[in-house]
Amino acid sequence: MKAYRIKGITGIALAVSLIACGGNKGGKETRSNADTLKKDSAKVVAPAPKKEALTIERKYDDIARYIAGLAQKPGSAVNPELSKSKAWLGYSQPFNKSWKSYDSTRLSVMRAWSKTDLAEMNKNESNIFYPFAGADILNAYTFFPHATQFVMVGLEPVGSLPELEGKHYKDSLNNYFHNINNSLSSILNFSFFRTKSMRLDFSGQKELNGTIHILLLFLTRTGNTIAGITPVSIKHDGSLTTYETFDAMKKDSLKAKGVEIRFVDADSVMKKVYYFSTNIANDGMKVNPGFTAFVKNMGHYNTYLKSASCLMHEPGFSSIRNLILDGSNYVLEDDSGIPLKFFTEKGNWEYTFYGTYTGAYAIFHHNYQKDLFDAYKAGTNVKELPFGIGYKFKKGESNLMLAKKKK
Repeated sequence: MKAYRIKGITGIALAVSLIACGGNKGGKETRSNADTLKKDSAKVVAPAPKKEALTIERKYDDIARYIAGLAQKPGSAVNPELSKSKAWLGYSQPFNKSWKSYDSTRLSVMRAWSKTDLAEMNKNESNIFYPFAGADILNAYTFFPHATQFVMVGLEPVGSLPELEGKHYKDSLNNYFHNINNSLSSILNFSFFRTKSMRLDFSGQKELNGTIHILLLFLTRTGNTIAGITPVSIKHDGSLTTYETFDAMKKDSLKAKGVEIRFVDADSVMKKVYYFSTNIANDGMKVNPGFTAFVKNMGHYNTYLKSASCLMHEPGFSSIRNLILDGSNYVLEDDSGIPLKFFTEKGNWEYTFYGTYTGAYAIFHHNYQKDLFDAYKAGTNVKELPFGIGYKFKKGESNLMLAKKKK
């Protein structure tokens, strides 16, 4: 995500370096709820699934499994030579080991916390709104496994899919997986993506030019099957325009380019992730009313904010801040999201605080919140946070606030 200048300091909007190329071919398969979807991670318990046929465009799951470092299923559309390459094996084998460790030591703790402390939040809303997300579907899906729609926003481009049927892609695999590893190292070690400038990193890149690949990787690694992928943009009235290919979308001059990823969870429930590349500062939202309309068309939703560079502390982000406060039933955030004072000004929120707050992360020191510090010091509705998250990613140093709108 692009860096913004805030009071003389660059606010780092954190996300991820990824890849892109062209389209692919493949067949469709239809599954009923009686079918078992293979999981590669711990099972997420979900509400009773709807009994309906599930259409899965097989090629997309094949591509996602390849990106995620998982073995291909029989009949895969991916060229088998690519899965035998030294580049893929050198990436896949250590990543399988590190993911198993990460899932058992960190994600399992987050899932357990979500089941207890976010139980009510998960029960009452199926839409999750995640501004300033970059490609971080991992944390959102871990906290909100029952949500059926995720709407994520960043400035990073969407990118497109690699062509994995032919042989020509093999020459670029070393660079491809090297950059995936670079991107994953920060989220797996520090709980957030960090780069100097994502837009500069993607500029001029052939393989690394969008968020879609890490989205697919995380969705697959958390036990889901990719069912379909559609390039989309937002119309003036908030409805969607779909495109046959990412190249076709790229040619259009659009305020919000995006992708719809349809996936099926371990309980055979069809879900969606939308990622939109668009500017949600006040000036960006002013010239793109369709984005606001799209969010409002969801009705009510729950919002998640993490590592948001304290952008909504500033006047230039009042529009997105108000969109969240007006439309959300719940907001889960760290201190880099919406300052506590804007919740209290509305007067219709109640709070639970987790972890500890001793001040803002060093580069955002001017965003210190005395009222938040006092709330933690008072100890009312303050609970333990059993994991680290956000900029202060070490356990015992992190914070989250769960704000619930009063009825």
